[in-house]
Amino acid sequence: MSTINDLVADGLKLLQTYFSEYGCWLVLAALFLENVMFLGTVIPGVVVLVMAGGLAQQQGQGFPYLLTLAGYVGTVAGDIVSYSIGKKVGGRLLESKRWGKGLTTVGERVRKEPALLMFCHFGSYLRMFVPMTAGISGVPFRRWLLLDASGAALWVVSYVAVGYFLSLSGALASGKTIGAVIVTLVLGFIGLRYVRAALQNKRERDKKDQ
Repeated sequence: MSTINDLVADGLKLLQTYFSEYGCWLVLAALFLENVMFLGTVIPGVVVLVMAGGLAQQQGQGFPYLLTLAGYVGTVAGDIVSYSIGKKVGGRLLESKRWGKGLTTVGERVRKEPALLMFCHFGSYLRMFVPMTAGISGVPFRRWLLLDASGAALWVVSYVAVGYFLSLSGALASGKTIGAVIVTLVLGFIGLRYVRAALQNKRERDKKDQ
């Protein structure tokens, strides 16, 4: 455990070196590439936001509003590119024997479930695939963007705040990093459960209306 903590602490020191010079640009690029290049499979955006919020506090800043804005812009911009790619290649994918049936099923759910479009950012890897699926399935751009941008704002602010206040309480000190990461993962799990509960409630309401 101590070895893991040491490695994480060294990683944080390295991140802090670049963060002091390129903080906002680093966060913007990481959140943008999370969807477009699937960087989130290696470095989840949640971790970037939490660590960025914590490092901002450790450097004696107030709440990092500019950094939060950079994370928001990167997230929405990446989602728009992902949606556009889905819209461009969607027709061919829907016609393919390998992907067509599965994408049609997922697309129908995405079109019918506004909560999925809005809260997908809290659902672990969902946020990397829902924007592209929305484009593939033909969800109107304005409707999708309104829901996606609203959810992205809530997601970015929440996790930057988590990092900031964990650092303020000392939870992001090198010896407590693992605990802070666990808290982050738990919050992500709660977000995913909320999305599933919202979808389940809507399905039950639709059954009653029928």
